[in-house]
Amino acid sequence: MTTYLIRRFFQTVLFIFLAWLSIYTVLVYLMPNGPMAAYDRAQQVMAGLAERGAVQPKPNTVVGPGGPVDDRPSIEAELKGLGYSYGVDKPWPLSFLAWLYDPADTLRIDKDNNEVPFGLNFDLGGWHIQGSGILTGDLGVSNVSARTSFGTGDPQPVIEVLGAKWANSFLLVGLSFVVALLFAIPAGMITALKHRSKLDHAMTLASFTGFSMPPFMLGTLLVVLFGVLPYQMHQRGLDWMPYLPVGYIADDGQYDNWLNRAYHLVLPVLTLALPQIAWLSRQLRFSMLDVMRNDYVRTARAKGLSPFRVVSKHTLRNALLPLITSIALAIPVFISGAIMVETVFAYGGMGQIYFRALGGCLATGATAEFFCPPSGALLPLDYPMTLALTLIIVVVVAVVNMIADALYALVDPRVNYDDKAKA
Repeated sequence: MTTYLIRRFFQTVLFIFLAWLSIYTVLVYLMPNGPMAAYDRAQQVMAGLAERGAVQPKPNTVVGPGGPVDDRPSIEAELKGLGYSYGVDKPWPLSFLAWLYDPADTLRIDKDNNEVPFGLNFDLGGWHIQGSGILTGDLGVSNVSARTSFGTGDPQPVIEVLGAKWANSFLLVGLSFVVALLFAIPAGMITALKHRSKLDHAMTLASFTGFSMPPFMLGTLLVVLFGVLPYQMHQRGLDWMPYLPVGYIADDGQYDNWLNRAYHLVLPVLTLALPQIAWLSRQLRFSMLDVMRNDYVRTARAKGLSPFRVVSKHTLRNALLPLITSIALAIPVFISGAIMVETVFAYGGMGQIYFRALGGCLATGATAEFFCPPSGALLPLDYPMTLALTLIIVVVVAVVNMIADALYALVDPRVNYDDKAKA
């Protein structure tokens, strides 16, 4: 088991490395308006100025009384900034390695276009450690503001923006995951034990309806049924009619009360959990029906064991292996679903930040953190934030799958990876 876990760990690290390389290549090098394209354009402008030996203004540059303003310092600063941020001043794939960790990169360009010390620079025993990059926690600088409306905040380090939002997303996804398991396991067991009954048919119909709805559609439906309609009835004289808030939770101290925060989480958690309850309960049902046909289950019943003991010891435990696989596959669905759920409910988390970083906008009134431009066009892609969040998702998915493989042996003693390795 230990040998397998070590091998599986290095396989996971290799997968993460190759996935990061692919993501970096696509976003930085292959995007039409990506960092590499901007670097090439800046180089062409500098080359043209050097050939002509003249100073030419960029578009929208103010021309002074003495002639065009010299743009070469700003272009040089842009080239240095792109090189520092993405490593595009080096050939691929060395640029990717430098982006991960560059021991020679210890400078950054400040707002006054001056180079300032940056990154790691300290002594540890007899070693001097210096450098910067993604592996040191330098995720770049994002134009997405963590606390103010779009366009009113200064650019912030990605790590600070995510640090202000990760707890909200973790709470949403964690609660949704727990709720899904608490309801899916009993539902799957009941439908398997009541096979082909009216209850089984009813829960099967509900399950198919549940995982057939995309989160944004289910969220909108829940908002109307449990938020908008009850609120309208409450306003029209039915004071006893309860209603749920349709979203938006801030970090300004207004919702520090955990009861109020939980009240605002009801609809987002249900929206994220209901499709997975339907999916996981169906997987457990199929697995338990398959196990219940085996000879050892019939033997346990013939020996006079109680139904509870037969189900808990002989049926459920052996049916958990496919469920573990389904749970591992559901984690990416929870994460991707959180992006849509946080957008629908204006819930301030990393999913909403990711939506904005990909060019989305939120036209939801004064309570929204980001706004659509007046033209209705998509906002510019935020490359540092998009890269950081995509890399985090890759790591989470890879680690969850590695943990799922380890859980197989804990749940079922018959699974022995060491014997398979020897064979």
